[in-house]
Amino acid sequence: MRVKFIPPNQIAYLVLSQSSSYHSERAQALRRSILEQQSQLVKFSNHPSKNFTNTNGGTIKPDDTGTSTGNVHLSHERFTDHEGSWAITPILKHIRTGGILTGRRWLIICEENSHVNVSLLVHHLAQEDYRQEHFLGYPLHDREATIIHHFAFFKNPSSFRYPWVRAGLILTTPLVDHLLGLLARGPAVGTEFFIDVGHEFALLAWNRGSPSGSRTLTPVPYLCAHPGQGCAIAASPSEVPAVVTGPTRDHHLHPEPPVAAPSSVVSTPAEILYAVKTCEKFHAERVPVLLNTWAKYVQHLRLYSDTGDASIPTIGTSIPNTSIGHCAKTLEILHLVREELRHNLGLTDVRWIMLVDDDTILSPSALAHHLGHYNPSVDLYLGERYGYHLLSRDATGSYSGESDGQGYNYITGGGGIVLSVAILADLLDHCECPSATSPDDMIIAACLYRLGVRPIHSPLFHQARPSDYAPETLDPGAISFHKHWQIDPYQVYNRWFRRNDERWWNRPAAEPLLQSKHISNDNDSVRQTKPERHHSRHRLVTVAGEQPPLEEGLTGSVTSDVLRYQSEHHQLHISQHSSNICESNELQSNSNLLLHHPAAGSEGGGDGFPESNIIKHSEL
Repeated sequence: MRVKFIPPNQIAYLVLSQSSSYHSERAQALRRSILEQQSQLVKFSNHPSKNFTNTNGGTIKPDDTGTSTGNVHLSHERFTDHEGSWAITPILKHIRTGGILTGRRWLIICEENSHVNVSLLVHHLAQEDYRQEHFLGYPLHDREATIIHHFAFFKNPSSFRYPWVRAGLILTTPLVDHLLGLLARGPAVGTEFFIDVGHEFALLAWNRGSPSGSRTLTPVPYLCAHPGQGCAIAASPSEVPAVVTGPTRDHHLHPEPPVAAPSSVVSTPAEILYAVKTCEKFHAERVPVLLNTWAKYVQHLRLYSDTGDASIPTIGTSIPNTSIGHCAKTLEILHLVREELRHNLGLTDVRWIMLVDDDTILSPSALAHHLGHYNPSVDLYLGERYGYHLLSRDATGSYSGESDGQGYNYITGGGGIVLSVAILADLLDHCECPSATSPDDMIIAACLYRLGVRPIHSPLFHQARPSDYAPETLDPGAISFHKHWQIDPYQVYNRWFRRNDERWWNRPAAEPLLQSKHISNDNDSVRQTKPERHHSRHRLVTVAGEQPPLEEGLTGSVTSDVLRYQSEHHQLHISQHSSNICESNELQSNSNLLLHHPAAGSEGGGDGFPESNIIKHSEL
C-alpha cells in the first residue's frame, strides 16, 4: 500500500513574524526547520524501499521541495512596509499577486512558535481537495461576548468558531480569491480596529452570514492546541514561567509543553519602574488591590494620580482626571518619570518603564523574565498590539489592496506598555496631545511611529480579563490581565501569578537579586540624593506588626503610613483569597448585561459589532 503525499512545493508558508532580534530568530528557526524537513522528506520518499507517491503520480522529486523558490516566507521580511501584515486581511492581495502563491495550491499561515510537522501536513493535505474554498484550522469559540471581539454574536458567543493562528491556518488559493472578491465589493470588515487576527479573519470569511458569500471555519484534527502525536501543526506557549511551580489553573487545558528552558537572562527588579495611572476616585477601591498583590514584588513603584495623598502615597500630576483618553495625564506621568530618573540616584539601574492602569493585574516575575529577551539600550516599545485603520479604501469604501491604510499599530494600555528608558527623551520631545482626552496609548504610538519606532507584540500581555480569551490561548507565562469588572482581582492574581511571584521574590540568599521596594511621594525625586541599597530582600509590604528597615530617600512617616494603610485595611482580604488559587472560573457571566447593552448587535448576522462598540477600545 502506497502512502499518498502532496509535493511540498504545492504549499506556501507565511510565518507571522517581527523584526526584533528575539522574535526574528525564532521565526528563522521555524523556517529552517520546515525547509530541512522538506529536504529530508524528499530523501526518504525516494528511497527504493519506501512506498510513497505524490498526488501527481510517481515519487516526490527533489525540485518538489520548494526550497529553491523559497516557499517559507517571514512576514517581517516580505512585508516590511506593510503595518497590517500581522492582521492578514490587509495583505491578502499582496499575498495573491506578489508571487507567494504562484504555483502553490495551499497557503499555511502560522506564528513563530508554531510546531510544523511537514510529513504529516503533506499527507493530510493530500486527502483534501485544493480546488475547493477550504478554510481549515483549530477551532476556538468565546465563552461569553467580549469587547476584544467587538461583542459579536453576543446572544450565543459559542456559536461562532474562529481559528487559532498559532495552531495553523490553512487556506486554498480559491478561498483567497473569494475573499479578495468580498473585499473589492464593499466593506466586508466591520471595524477599523484589528485586535485578534483569527477572529477578524473568520468574520471576513463569514461575510455577515451572506448566503452567497459566507465561508466558515472547518476544524481538522491534525491542527492542535498542543504538540502531540498526529499533529501536523501545533501551538506551543510563547513563554514558560521563570519559576515553574506547577499548574495554577486547569491542567488538562495546559499540559506541560516541549519548549526550551527559560532564559537565564532575567531583568532584575532594580531595572523596572512601574508607573501606575490612578485617580482619587479609585484610591480606596483599586489601589489596595495592587498594593496587596503584585506590587509586593516590585522595587520601584510610582502611583500617579490627580490628587497627591501622602498616606498611600500617590504623586499628584496637576492634571484633572478625565473619563476617557487620559493623554495629557499619561504624558505628564512620563515627564515626571524622566525628571525623577535624572535626579534620583536610587533609580540609576532603571532600564524599563512599565506603564499600567490601577486595575491592571500583573506578574512582576513574568515581566522580568520576558524582558530578559530584549536589549534595553535600544528603542523598545512592547505590549499587546492592536491595529487601527490598517485597510486602505477608495472613495466608495471598497478595499483597494494596493497600499496600506493610513493607520498604524499601537500597544493597548490596559495590559501594560513597556518603554525602554532609552526611548523616553525622544518620545517626550516630539509628542503632544491633540486634547487632554485623546486616547493616550494611540497617541504614544503615533508619536513613536513618526520617530520610526514600531511596537513589539507579545501575547503575554492582555487588555482584557482571562474569560475574554479562549482558555487554550492563555500562556502559562502570562504577564498581565486588565479590568476588575465582574471578577475578583485577588482570585485572578492568586490563580495566575502569586505562586511564581512568591518563589521568584524569595530566592535563596546565594542569589541576591532583589532589593527593597521604593514608593515615591510628590517630592521624593528631589529629596533623594543617596543610592538605594542593593540586594536587600526586605519588602515594604509585610504582615501586620512587622516593621521593615527604612529605605534611604523615604521618610519614616511616609513608610509608616504605607504600612498602616495596607495592614489595617487590606491584609485580611488577600489572606481570605490565598486559598482559592485553583477554584472555579473567577469570572461571572455577563451575558445578561450584554443583552441589554444599547450598542450590542444581533446574533449571527447584521451589525454584530457596530461602530459604537469599537471606537473606545483604547479606553477599555
